Amino acid sequence: MDDAAAAARKGAEAFFAVWNEEGPEVAAGRYWDPGIVWEEPRNFPDASVLRGRDAAVARMVERYEVLGRVEIEVVDVEPIGGEFVIEVIARGRGSSSGAPVEMREYFVIELADGLTVHFREFQDRDEARAAASGPEAAGG
Repeated sequence: MDDAAAAARKGAEAFFAVWNEEGPEVAAGRYWDPGIVWEEPRNFPDASVLRGRDAAVARMVERYEVLGRVEIEVVDVEPIGGEFVIEVIARGRGSSSGAPVEMREYFVIELADGLTVHFREFQDRDEARAAASGPEAAGG
């Protein structure tokens, strides 16, 4: 793993450690730019493009009301162009059913001044990689 990838993985693990231990509100306050743009997966119910940290956090809190508390494990971080593709496994239990929930997701993030300014969420690795730097990422 090269230095950029190692630093990106360390940053992703730090972010999600705060997310898991202290909640999305605290993690977002430390690591997201106030003007962040967060794009949910197109196939999610009521998928949105959220603008601003407060709107993004409010949406995540809505999700937690349905899914219950979710723990996120970083699996891989890949720098592509000026962005990072972060592969995670999200685990939780349905808040009403108690049924276990597990899903693999891919986040494409763009950083500026050490904060995330653009956060795109995907459920397919190839789609995330292609989105990270345009058409050249899809081929390799």
